[in-house]
Amino acid sequence: MKMLFIFQIQDIYEFTHNLDLKKWGSISLIIISKMLFFSILIIILEFFFNRSVRFIGRRIVNSTHFVWDNILYENKVFDSLAHFFPLSIGFILIEPVFKKHYTIILYLERIFDILFVLIVLQFLIRVINSIIRIATSENNHQTIAVRSFSQLLKIISIVFCCLVIIAIITKNDIITVLTSLGAITAIVILVFRDPILGFVSGVQIATTKMIKVGDWIGVPKYNIEGIVIEINLTSAKIENFDKTITSVPTYDLISTAVTNYQIMRQKNIRRIKRSILFNIQSFYFCSSEKLEKFQHVYLIKNYIKKIQKEIENINNIKNVEDINLRKRLTNIGLFRQYALEYLHQHPKISQSETLMVRYLEPNHYGLPIELYCFTNTSESIKYEQIQASVFDHLLTIAKEFNLEITQVTKK
Repeated sequence: MKMLFIFQIQDIYEFTHNLDLKKWGSISLIIISKMLFFSILIIILEFFFNRSVRFIGRRIVNSTHFVWDNILYENKVFDSLAHFFPLSIGFILIEPVFKKHYTIILYLERIFDILFVLIVLQFLIRVINSIIRIATSENNHQTIAVRSFSQLLKIISIVFCCLVIIAIITKNDIITVLTSLGAITAIVILVFRDPILGFVSGVQIATTKMIKVGDWIGVPKYNIEGIVIEINLTSAKIENFDKTITSVPTYDLISTAVTNYQIMRQKNIRRIKRSILFNIQSFYFCSSEKLEKFQHVYLIKNYIKKIQKEIENINNIKNVEDINLRKRLTNIGLFRQYALEYLHQHPKISQSETLMVRYLEPNHYGLPIELYCFTNTSESIKYEQIQASVFDHLLTIAKEFNLEITQVTKK
């Protein structure tokens, strides 16, 4: 062991003795000085071309009346173009500056190739962002398709540039890299499952014109209701009425039930569909005294006169002697007719849409009477005021018909 250690020391001594330290030091100093000079030159060129392109771009933008060139300037598309000039000059100067240093030239060329790829990627992303802003100036169905396609194009551009960088580093062509990735296609599809589904969903939403940004929708699956503020490649953002934001997968907008209230807003109408539950024990046939009292009610006095004549004619024709078998008016029937006439004469209820007051199926709590009509406004505050005024009146007037409204109390 001692002899082996002595031999190793002798080998190190001989190596250091044969090495020309001065020569290697001078070479290293030359390389460092050239790298410093080269870097400063690239920085100066970058600064000069960036300032020049921005100045020229600003002059062009200010001299035109187009909107799209302002968006390109704001998204710094021209700045990406400015990067090509100093890099191109630097790439040309690599060999003259570092002549005889072939290893450094090789590595620098590879670095510049990667920088070119990154600049192209930056340029593409900024152009795509500009296209999205230009195409989404209005909320329409085409906006969804443009946004989904643009975001998918971003992903494809990033993946492709990454493959090109891998090919540069590994000194292989892009075909070889793509071939090697064929074995993990299933994993790639699994990773990009949501963007693929989102893209397909965005195209379907745009072509079928189901939903667009600004629509008022409801998604029962997630128990949410609000205004669509964004639909992108993977998710849709919905602003709820409590001012919270809910994000749902874009694919769910076509795979689950979604209610779109936008047509209702465009027609400026909104449906009232609500019932009042009455106690069946409070129903009775109206006597002559009761009918005489109700004949003073403006909304149903003509109805009572008309129905009384019809009932008398039917009873006389059929010669019905048993009073229990004769057709007679009831307090619940008069109330239903009163509610119907009240809605017909209400100034805030639309008369051009479906309007009815109907009996629902009786249950163990009583008989529900449903009001089905439309207000002549879709604004939420006005709608609630109209609905409240209608039910305030009907719930109060029900006492005049001696009707008892069922109240279910918890024990």
